Amino acid sequence: MMRILDRYLLRSFLVNYALSLFVLISLYVVLDLSFNADEFTESMTDGPQQQSSFLGGVLKVVGNIIDYYVFNIPLYFAQLAGVITLFAACVTLARLQRQNEVTAVLSSGTSMYRLAMPIIFAGLAMNALLILDQELLIPGIAPKLARPRDNVEGARIHRDLWYIKDADGRLFSAQEFSPKEQEITGLIVLDRFTDLSDAANYGQLRSVIRADRARWDERNGGWALTQRGFRLDISRQAESVMTDVGEKLTPVATDFYKTDLSPANLLLRKSAQWLDFLSLGQIKLLQKRGDVDPIRVARIRHTRFTLPISNMVLLLLGIPFFMNRLPGNVLGQGAKALAICAIAFLTTFLGQQVVGTTGGFWQALPYWLPVFIFGPIAVLLLDNVDT
Repeated sequence: MMRILDRYLLRSFLVNYALSLFVLISLYVVLDLSFNADEFTESMTDGPQQQSSFLGGVLKVVGNIIDYYVFNIPLYFAQLAGVITLFAACVTLARLQRQNEVTAVLSSGTSMYRLAMPIIFAGLAMNALLILDQELLIPGIAPKLARPRDNVEGARIHRDLWYIKDADGRLFSAQEFSPKEQEITGLIVLDRFTDLSDAANYGQLRSVIRADRARWDERNGGWALTQRGFRLDISRQAESVMTDVGEKLTPVATDFYKTDLSPANLLLRKSAQWLDFLSLGQIKLLQKRGDVDPIRVARIRHTRFTLPISNMVLLLLGIPFFMNRLPGNVLGQGAKALAICAIAFLTTFLGQQVVGTTGGFWQALPYWLPVFIFGPIAVLLLDNVDT
């Protein structure tokens, strides 16, 4: 049963969490914008608006900045979730201590551990939000996250897309791709035998789809071949005829190519970090199809599993410095908490950037080692709290 004290602590924690979320995300955006503002201003002279007024160019840049950072907030939250929770918890406990409320609570027979329990459970709930953010929200807006700062509108023409595999194992290529117009030119699709039971033909070319121009059809989920679309059906018999007699294959007119490679997915595939934006279920599906590097998949999987645990360890490292029976120097306690939590955060971050090549235990060690190091330290700090 939730006590009045628990409701009071949770309300205070949630207020501080909202404040921490706003401050840290805003700071992240301001710092990122200060270093990359020139990339946004490049669009002032790009595209058909290059001869428009200066005011129109400024409005365009401001709109692109807002569009870019609004969609990136869930990504920034995933990166800062542990720090946000730690900051909110420490501020909540520091406020109780500074206003001598801890003394009143302890005099009622409530221990410091019982006082901190609602905050710890709230930290677990915030980690649940992190998991939902990584597995549901970020994958849903992945194409928006893949946009470069200097091409937020998607007006840039991408050239030479080669051999992008779709869900059916076909290889997609195009000479030019316009995300804004949702058009491609020079389409070539190689359809291969993908049935593992047919070992003789597996991987062999089955047909080729070509078109001079195609436009994305959102309603039907594929590319409408709007100019000179045709398909060449290739078989062993056809190859024999072509080799022995010299006859050419007869093209079959076609006007549609159904695929999961939408303009948004093509943009996502062109991003170097596109796998990081997908859910574990989507990554597992791509891994079954052999579309991704297994070492990179291992890095993402270990990061997803260890990040919530590392965030909880970070929380348990910081709050013992503010679990004191008597009022003390809050700034001094904050400096100590900042020092040890900064070391833990940097160690976790560096561990997530390291990837092994041998597989198994040695591949997972860099990700789990910070948990094994700082987890016992957090337990020791909590055990030394005077209740």
